[in-house]
Amino acid sequence: MKILSISYSDDNGGASNAAYRIYRALADNGTDIQMLVKRKTRTDDRIMPASDFGKRNLIRDVSDFIVCKAKNKVQHYRWGKYPGRGDVVLSDLRSEPLNGALQKIGPDIIHLNWINQRFLDLRELKKMNRPVVWTLHDCWPFTGICHYFYACEAYRESCGKCPSLGSKDAKDMSYLVWEKKRQIYKDLNLNLVAPSNWMAGKARESALFRDFPITVIPYCIDHELFSPGSKTEACARWNLDPGKRYILYGAVNALNDKRKGYDLLIKSFLHFESIADKNDTELLIIGANEPIDKLQVKTKVNYLGILESESDLISAYRCADVTVVPSIAENLSLLTMESMSCGVSVVAFDIGGNRDLIDHKFNGYLAKPYNCDDLSIGIKWCLENNADQHLSKNARTKIVDSFNYEMTADAYNKLYRRIVHNEYSQPCSLSIN
Repeated sequence: MKILSISYSDDNGGASNAAYRIYRALADNGTDIQMLVKRKTRTDDRIMPASDFGKRNLIRDVSDFIVCKAKNKVQHYRWGKYPGRGDVVLSDLRSEPLNGALQKIGPDIIHLNWINQRFLDLRELKKMNRPVVWTLHDCWPFTGICHYFYACEAYRESCGKCPSLGSKDAKDMSYLVWEKKRQIYKDLNLNLVAPSNWMAGKARESALFRDFPITVIPYCIDHELFSPGSKTEACARWNLDPGKRYILYGAVNALNDKRKGYDLLIKSFLHFESIADKNDTELLIIGANEPIDKLQVKTKVNYLGILESESDLISAYRCADVTVVPSIAENLSLLTMESMSCGVSVVAFDIGGNRDLIDHKFNGYLAKPYNCDDLSIGIKWCLENNADQHLSKNARTKIVDSFNYEMTADAYNKLYRRIVHNEYSQPCSLSIN
């Protein structure tokens, strides 16, 4: 049984890292699996950039360049109809030729991950006539154009009048893309995997996916790599005082991605400073350099920058006494998982898949959704209730026991075998807790 995992990248943000870890878990388990990506950064020979397929041909290259330019013009015009669209990530169905890569590799099962940024044309899947497993890293597969729908519930029936576009048109771009997806999906042998129970529930509610089988298989992590360590040594790496208490916040685009809740973090800190001793507490931010505008908070903020290596990331976690995740939407946060694996309790809003990871007041704190005062209370509570390190130990144990490579590989291989033997005819769920 030959598996082809398809992902935009093998190392470019949360979804790509999650996809790589799933691939790594399966490969280490002995599964016959390869990975096809648009953007390759790792050295693994079984990870193949799509550009490697197809011989170089000047005429074809020029033709592709002209077609690409023409498509860009058309798409620029289409998006230009919505000048009031929100500052959120939106994707249509644009793609680039894979030069027959799927046919040349010839897998028994195609395993999709995050495939946006002009990577995979979903119509190519129909030509392959192979079962498709799709791990839902966000909500885009079952919406028109948005990756997270927030308060909108149109995905349950049909997109249109999209609030992210600022549109009142029932047949706007979100509807047109949604309808194209519907036409494509109806001809596919499609099997869905949700990393969180929240994502599984939303996919089951959606008009596009409610009739397909959905299995819950969480992300996994190398807990031997992401592990507790000396705070003193970690602080020395960043020239920090190990006698201070550090609150960590981070994201790929930490200061500008509204979904990650940086503005809510600042509001929470304003309240935190009124209820807690701020003299021995500092904030660590990963994924950003110091902003131009001075912050209102009095607490010292340490910007660790964009961390390229896992060793730097792990050392940042080991500096932290608590991690705060103020996101307004999350599937299954890798930042939360990585922090907990390093023995750091996490404070987050009780939304999305956060409940799958955080057990309230046992290994972290779940704040009332978008209540910044409660988020700050949670930060204070975790700092004051971990003197014996029981929160840290509980956090670490949760990840080691429930989010390891072996369990993930076993669950995916069971799913693959069921698909090959046609044992999936109705929607079902295989939950791992």
